[in-house]
Amino acid sequence: MLKITGFLLLLISLFLLESQPLLAQGGIRAVDPDSPVVSFGPTPREALLVGEKDAGRLVIIDPETLEIVARIPAGGNLHELATDGRYVYIGSNFPGITVVDVMAQKRVEPIDISAFGDRHAITFAGSHLYVGHETNRLISRYDPVKKKFNEVIGLPGGSHMLIVTPDEQRIFTASSNGRIIAIIDRVTNERGQKYLDFTTFPGDTRMEGMALSPDGMEFWTLHMNAKKISIINVPEKKLVSTISFEGGLNNRIKFTKDGKYVLMNELQGKELRVWDVAARKEVKRIDVGAGGEGIFIDPVRPRAYYTVSAGDKLVVIDTDTWTVIKEIPDLLNPDGMDWFSAK
Repeated sequence: MLKITGFLLLLISLFLLESQPLLAQGGIRAVDPDSPVVSFGPTPREALLVGEKDAGRLVIIDPETLEIVARIPAGGNLHELATDGRYVYIGSNFPGITVVDVMAQKRVEPIDISAFGDRHAITFAGSHLYVGHETNRLISRYDPVKKKFNEVIGLPGGSHMLIVTPDEQRIFTASSNGRIIAIIDRVTNERGQKYLDFTTFPGDTRMEGMALSPDGMEFWTLHMNAKKISIINVPEKKLVSTISFEGGLNNRIKFTKDGKYVLMNELQGKELRVWDVAARKEVKRIDVGAGGEGIFIDPVRPRAYYTVSAGDKLVVIDTDTWTVIKEIPDLLNPDGMDWFSAK
């Protein structure tokens, strides 16, 4: 009979404990949300924020050094996140939204969203946090200063992702379950009455990826199942083009900073795809080794960040040369990103 000493048992236990975060792609096991923050230094005034879905952690990355500054346990299946320049709001543990003080690198009181239902989309615009409640077809708006919700908008279809203009006067969304693309405008009539004006366009099932051009002129929406992109002229509120493409599962698109290109992910492939906006055609593919999801454009540098979720890494791409300049490994199924600029 094999005998295991107490000392050996202790070593095995310690090994298993240390190995838990590395089990991401098999028996996925999130980091305990009450485990300590791992910090390698202070948060810079500007930082890239990345969510690790399988670890349930917020990762802070210094864009100058491209090194990880901190890993903060946030709990749950972390998808999207948004920041207001002080806090980052993370859609992780329903019925709450996890809130992290970025400079202090610690969690604070969460936001209860149980009145509106589960969420996916989350973004910050103006002075409010916007949350898309996909199943219940709602958008809620939260005031972080007063710590209360002050608006709920009903939708014709569930919102998987949201874009809200900085002045909060226009909202873009596409439903994942209602076959509708919607542009929502805040309007004041001649009598001073305020209301929401909906402009809708036909869509398909599983519309997730969407992007607004830097000049606000075009809105691109990606139809996963139909393998096409709808392009809407925003000022005219008119569908001007539909592009068909070959693909597996593609659910994120993003304009480059100059508006000349759109980047599209591949969940099941291994390439980041580059589209020429004016020509309306794909012009390049960048091999990143595995399937990815989140795409984020650096607001300062000619750079794109791509969370290669199937490869457990973040890939940094030079958008002038379309070359990979760095890979940041050991991220457990990374997905959503946002840019922190301290206020």
